[in-house]
Amino acid sequence: MQPNKKSMIRIFCLLTALFVLLAGYLLKIVFKDSEQMITNSYNPRVNVEDHTIRRGDIKDINGVVLAYSEKDGETYVRRYNDGVDNAHVLGYTGMGKAGMEAAENFTLEHISHEIQQRLSAFLRGTEVVGDSIALTVDSNLQKIATNLLGENKGAVVVVEIKTGRVRAMVSKPNYDPQTIAGDWETLRQDESSPILNRATQGLYPPGSTFKIVTAVAAMRHLPDWQSFTYTCTGEEVFPDKVIHCFDGKAHGEVDLSGAFAQSCNCYFAKLAEKMGPEALAETAQSLGFGQEMNFDLPSSTSSVALSGTSSTSELVETAIGQGKTLATPLFMASLTAAVANDGQWMKPYLLDHVENETGETIKTVLPQSLGQIFSQEEAQALTEMMIGVVETGTGRDADSDYFQVAGKTGTAENEGELDHLWFVGFAPAEDPQYAVAVITENAQGGTRPTVIARKMLYNAIYPEEAQS
Repeated sequence: MQPNKKSMIRIFCLLTALFVLLAGYLLKIVFKDSEQMITNSYNPRVNVEDHTIRRGDIKDINGVVLAYSEKDGETYVRRYNDGVDNAHVLGYTGMGKAGMEAAENFTLEHISHEIQQRLSAFLRGTEVVGDSIALTVDSNLQKIATNLLGENKGAVVVVEIKTGRVRAMVSKPNYDPQTIAGDWETLRQDESSPILNRATQGLYPPGSTFKIVTAVAAMRHLPDWQSFTYTCTGEEVFPDKVIHCFDGKAHGEVDLSGAFAQSCNCYFAKLAEKMGPEALAETAQSLGFGQEMNFDLPSSTSSVALSGTSSTSELVETAIGQGKTLATPLFMASLTAAVANDGQWMKPYLLDHVENETGETIKTVLPQSLGQIFSQEEAQALTEMMIGVVETGTGRDADSDYFQVAGKTGTAENEGELDHLWFVGFAPAEDPQYAVAVITENAQGGTRPTVIARKMLYNAIYPEEAQS
């Protein structure tokens, strides 16, 4: 019996379609997904070194080499300059990979002009060299941030306002990527978590730095926000929560600007009660809370746990940056930079450009706007209030003789332990260049975040001082 001609055509078309789909899927893997798969931490080949090539260098924004490979017999060994200062940015190799060593593994092992390089290696014995990467960080600022944090646990992040380039990112405690293999078990068992990048993965209650968000929520949802005043006695009783100002200090009659400068918890709690949880939650979400950072390095997501059914206790705690509110230092630095940038949020990034084996730039990362998250009027109002914090309020230690600093202090309660201290700010206030976020955990003595921030801003604005 002859098979039905129409059936044969259908089967042929089906097989052809399946073949085309399979070919398309394979092409997608090769041309679109290959880099992501190669750099994925679950890919065991990420941890396998290619000893036939010299892995590319990692440099800072000024061309200073921070990581390089050199021949040791028949293999290559990774070396680090100022590795401790740059530990959480660079990461490590040997015990797996982390930091930019992992994020840009594909690039660092990619061979430009491969045929020429392989041929030259065969004929003349030259090295086969992977591409190098230049980061946005300044190694001098990295060293200064490391020294300023001292023995404090915490993090410092400095962001270039107009571009989003991360100029400094330091997390303490840190480690030495050069000795990671020998130190691994000690580091892994250390309760202070030195391997953790606190700048991108550390989630902390933002404390009073969150009042930036609460203030904007009031601007958007309370028509009388400019005239709303409150007489602070140092304590305010709510149905299921009692809010105190720091040390029970009574601030008297304050408006939004005065309460912001003096960090009056009671005023902001009343402000939140007046606007309700939905308004505050909506504003926080519009400002990036609950959204992934999509940063070069693994990053935790800052979050606010509020909804229309939240209790008064949850609402007033959130309004002052406590409760279940959590943020990373990178996020707070980026949010502060958006205030300084007339409300425009620039995507923070660490990779500046890629160079081939001859030093020629073959890829440049361009700044990317994530949108207008504050109106220009909101950004201006916040800037004026943040100047007040430094001039007459709780952030006077951040005041500089060389430029005007705008900022906000924060104290994050840490149940059962000492408080965490925050400062976020930018400078110069009249022509913003850099934003900074500093947190010190369980702060007791040591250099205050306000002082660290002021010195970081000075050295970022006057880099010749950082190099002297």
